[in-house]
Amino acid sequence: MIVLSVLIPVWNQEELVITALDHLPRRDDIEVLVRDDASTDNTLENVKKYKEEHPELNLKVFANKKNMGVAWTKNRLLKAAKGKYIHLHDSDDYVFTDLYDRLITEWLVNDNKDVVCFDLKINTGERLSINVYSQRGYCAQIARFIKREFVKGMTFPEEIKAGDDWYFAEELVARNPDIVFTGVTAYRYNFPRDGSLSDLQRRGLI
Repeated sequence: MIVLSVLIPVWNQEELVITALDHLPRRDDIEVLVRDDASTDNTLENVKKYKEEHPELNLKVFANKKNMGVAWTKNRLLKAAKGKYIHLHDSDDYVFTDLYDRLITEWLVNDNKDVVCFDLKINTGERLSINVYSQRGYCAQIARFIKREFVKGMTFPEEIKAGDDWYFAEELVARNPDIVFTGVTAYRYNFPRDGSLSDLQRRGLI
């Protein structure tokens, strides 16, 4: 049984996406789905090579024929997922392997919550706590395991170039999930980072 589907949309992250894959735990009950959005660098080739060299990771690789945007790409990953839970993982971030692995065992295998949240550490070393007050925040979307059946029918707005996560989070919270805030800092959020979607949006470039 696939307990968790890790969904990674990627565009032009030929090095950072490999770091993301390196940090994921090797477990028979997770699948990792990477979908390349028509990168113009070596991202797709690097991920395909990684799949060949790391058969211990249940990695599936998809590619858009042309650049469709992050929301469109996420929606296709949602459709392809088979796990009981999903995790929307950004391609330029990585997880803290042991803590992430522990959360899977303690909350996804042995419990049945709709949403399991964890905390983030950013590049300054600051910890971002995901709780009842911050769960609507933009970065909160990457800090939760979500029961796939609970978000059935939900999609990311494809007309949005950046910040589509906020709309998804709003609908998720509006569905009143049975949610737990673990307080475990299991994810390294690569923020602030020059050239990221959030950076380009902040500077009014997209």
